Amino acid sequence: MGFESVRIPVRVKFEFEVKEGALVSDSLSFETLYNQQALEKRCPREKLESLADEVEKTVTREIYGYLNNCGYLRVDKPADFRK
Repeated sequence: MGFESVRIPVRVKFEFEVKEGALVSDSLSFETLYNQQALEKRCPREKLESLADEVEKTVTREIYGYLNNCGYLRVDKPADFRK
């Protein structure tokens, strides 16, 4: 997407399982809700699929940052867990 940063409200619902103090692999699921039309209007040169991918990457990064801060991750850099 480039170097432009766009702030949009995103509602995220995520669920995961923890066993013995660690995230169970493949247990994370999440749903996002945001105003796609407003995002398209802010970034008219980008395709909707590209914008959606960027939102998903950002949400995934933030979720794993949260899980890491909580001590549920046993690795410093998790792989790309997007599904």
